[in-house]
Amino acid sequence: HVKFFLTVGDWCAKMWMEELKGPMLQTPYYPSFISDASWSPTRAGVFFLCRQDGRLDAWDYFYRMNEVALSQQVSDRALTSVTVQAQGKLAAVGDAGGTITLMHFCDGLVDPAPNEKNLIGVMFERETKREKSLEQIKKQTAGAQEQKKQPDGAAGGMVIDEEKFHEREKEFFSELGMSGVDLGTNLSGLKVS
Repeated sequence: HVKFFLTVGDWCAKMWMEELKGPMLQTPYYPSFISDASWSPTRAGVFFLCRQDGRLDAWDYFYRMNEVALSQQVSDRALTSVTVQAQGKLAAVGDAGGTITLMHFCDGLVDPAPNEKNLIGVMFERETKREKSLEQIKKQTAGAQEQKKQPDGAAGGMVIDEEKFHEREKEFFSELGMSGVDLGTNLSGLKVS
């Protein structure tokens, strides 16, 4: 999924979508710092995290999103990097001492389930829509609070001339061949046929 990307920082990993201001998903906060992350090249919902306590975590969002699928102690030193082979079976994991450990993953972390990529795509799109909806609600709430702060008759720093408003509204409805009654509004001075 090209438009989604993974970052590490703030003691957690976050998944982003280019259109969003904030992350759409994130892991729980870890007790140790996370130094690197990598998507699985073969499984759309699998990613790997390097931890400063020497553990490599594998997350599998296809099966469960709330906990790590596999956590393996790789080194006694802090892990600094992970690179997964294009076929997804092997990963090179580097530590702070300069040691590179070659890891061989089980088939469960390599072989995709039927229709996995599409289902993960649907899940990411759902989470993106949810985040966009939350952003919209936040904007509307902020706008309503800002409007409450304005003095009576002023909205967003401008005063509305009621007479001109009603005049333009009448012109609009008469051009459409409608009256305000048609739409449940009350326009004084407009003849209803």
